Order: sequence, then C-alpha cells, then structure tokens
Amino acid sequence: MYRFEKTDVKNIDAFAVENGIFQQTSYWASFRSFMKPDAFIGFDENGNTVLTCLMLRLPVYLTPYSVGYITRGFVCDYTNRELVSEFTDYLKAYCSKKHVAYVIFDPFCDYRIDFEELSDNNISSFFESLGFEKNTVGVLQPRTNYRLLLDPKNDITAERKKMYSDFTVHLKNDIKFSHDRGVTLEVCKGEDLDRGVRIFYDLLVETTEKKGFGRRNLDYYRSFADSLKDFVSIYLYKYDYEKDKAYTDEILKQARLRLKTLTDEHEDPNTTEQKRLRLEPKIREANKQIDATVRRIEISKKYENCPYLSASFFIKMGNKAYNFYGANSAALRELKLTANYADMLDDSLDGKVSSFNMGGTLRLDTENIKDDKMYELYQYKKQYGGEFVEMPGEFFLVLNRKMFKLLNGKLNYFRRIIYRR
Repeated sequence: MYRFEKTDVKNIDAFAVENGIFQQTSYWASFRSFMKPDAFIGFDENGNTVLTCLMLRLPVYLTPYSVGYITRGFVCDYTNRELVSEFTDYLKAYCSKKHVAYVIFDPFCDYRIDFEELSDNNISSFFESLGFEKNTVGVLQPRTNYRLLLDPKNDITAERKKMYSDFTVHLKNDIKFSHDRGVTLEVCKGEDLDRGVRIFYDLLVETTEKKGFGRRNLDYYRSFADSLKDFVSIYLYKYDYEKDKAYTDEILKQARLRLKTLTDEHEDPNTTEQKRLRLEPKIREANKQIDATVRRIEISKKYENCPYLSASFFIKMGNKAYNFYGANSAALRELKLTANYADMLDDSLDGKVSSFNMGGTLRLDTENIKDDKMYELYQYKKQYGGEFVEMPGEFFLVLNRKMFKLLNGKLNYFRRIIYRR
C-alpha cells in the first residue's frame, strides 16, 4: 500500500528534478501559469518518495469544470504497476471531487525500443486496464524519442571515448569537416540566455516558413527559457567565413596540383596508351573536384558576414539531458554543412546524466518506415548509435463522459486554448 497526498507544487521538485522530467516541476507550472497547478506526492511504507505528479487544470469558463493535463505523466517507476494502479484510483477520486471533466496523460516511459515490445503485457494495455483511453488524433506531444544511454558511474573520459566510438564513420567525418570549415560553437546561458533565444527564434522563423511547420511566438520561447533558466542553454553554431576560405583554398590548391601531376603524366610521350586510359578517369574526377570546390567558394562568399547556422535548446536536469527545440538556416544546407549534437552530448557527461534525448523522429503512420516523412531524420539520428524509443502515447482519463464529448469532441476546447498561450 502507498500513501498519496496533495502538496505544494514546490514539494515535487526534488524528485522530478532528480528524474529529469522538467514538465513535472514547479518550473513548468510557472511557465504554463494560465493553468491551475495541482501537485501530488506518493510515499512507500517507509516514507520514501516514490511518485510525484503535476496536473495543470484549464478551467472551462462559466462552468465548475476543468480539463486536466499531466504533461509527460507521473514521475515514478512504471514497472511498479501496483504503485501506478493505486495512484490512478487516488487521481480519479480527486478529479471527480474537483469537477475535472477529463485528464490528458502522456507518460514519458518506454513502450517499444527499436520496434520491439518490452514485454507481452505491454504498458499501453496496462493503462487501458486502469481506465485510460488511447488518443490517436491531434496528440500534444511526440510519442517517439531517439535516445543515447550514458553511464554516469563511468569515468567521464572513458565514457566520452565510448560514446564517440559508437558514432558512425560518416558522422565523425561530418563533425570534423564542420570544424575544419569554420563552424564554431557559442553557448548562451544565464544573463545571455535571452539573446540566444532571439537568435534561435530568427532561425526558427526561417525553418518553419521553408518547411511549413507551425511555431509559437517569440514570447513563448522567452518564457520557456526564463522559467527553466537554471537548466536551459542555447547552443548556437556560427560560420567563420575566413577559416572556411583558407581551408577550401588549400583543398583547391591541392586538387589543382593533383590535376597537373595527372595531366603531365598523361601527356608525357613515355606514358603508354594503357596507362593513359587508366589516368583519364582520375583526370575527370580531379576536374570534378575542382569545379565543385570553386562552386563552394562562390557560395561561401555570400556568407562572409559569419551568420548563425543552427540553434538548439539544450536542457539538462537531473539524470536526463535533452535537445528540445532546434532550428537551422538555409545557409547550413547551402554550404553543405551539418548540424550535430556532439557538443551537447559532451556537456551531458557530468556524472549524473544517464540519457540524452534527441526528441521525436518517425511519425509511425506508414506501413513501411521508409515512407515515413521523418525517415531521413531517423536515419541521421541513428548515426549516433543510440536507440529508437516509442512511448505509449497520449491517453484520456474520462471522469464526465458528457462533458468530454462536448469539450474534446465538439469544441476541441483544450487544444484551441493551449495553442494560443
């Protein structure tokens, strides 16, 4: 048997922060302050904290009802099904008393890893047995996550070496190539955080307009960063034109020297016809390299003002780190450079973090994953040597069926309000 009680929202922070679920903290409640926070804490028979929960309630104006939202679920060990079951009963009783029409719940836990279910008695079926109803339409949070597992007990130098050894050769080459061509890192935190958010937002506008994605307004991201300022950094990648020019000029010089060597040998009267035939493809390849390098120099000239190429919200809390929001400029693709997570991963090695979460990838809405619109992103993230995690997804806990049909089915009330804030 477990004991649960309603508590002040700050009392759940220690457990939620330790477990790295930032959407289940008072910091998140402060960020989404237009909703009323209800915080709960659960204890085992020895008085140890085993569960915390932040439920934000959106009032239904001119009625006694509200809609509850438990972003990323309770903070607990989901393999302890007795605990989850008992808290669900407690939550149902509380919500009925407080006129909560229904609760939206999307737990941050594993359902499948690399497309394999973890057990015969899967977690989704368990939630449904407790009365949760699966939602598959218009969910609020992504249900997939690409994750790298880190060992906080390992020596940091050894863990860094192990981490990099899992990267593909292609990824390692891309990282080195970016550094060689003048991509530099700038980290904004503390008093400099707002400047980083503004630069991020400019890149986000460019990204979303090109790809047709939705976005919030600047104040949303400012408020997000400010509420979680103790845990958020903005990673900015900038382009150093002069460094790239020097690097590329040297490549062009070497390519031209190679072409001259090949051409001289081809034109040498002592060269046999057979050898000339072998040299001709090499000469064509050298000419192609020179042409491509010259084009690259012409393109890079457009960006000699050293613009920002890429920006990411990096969140590190307790045993988890996240690449949470990201945006890239058109210059990144045009310059044929690649944004990467290596610096964020490196900074996750602090003796506490056990997982780096790259966020959603694959929509899982096609029979063949190669047809998935996010397949290219999935292929990119796979290069880091982590694992593809599918979470159970979003559920409804319905307390008042009539109000649920009206608010969720007809009015789409919660989503219309939440996306305005």
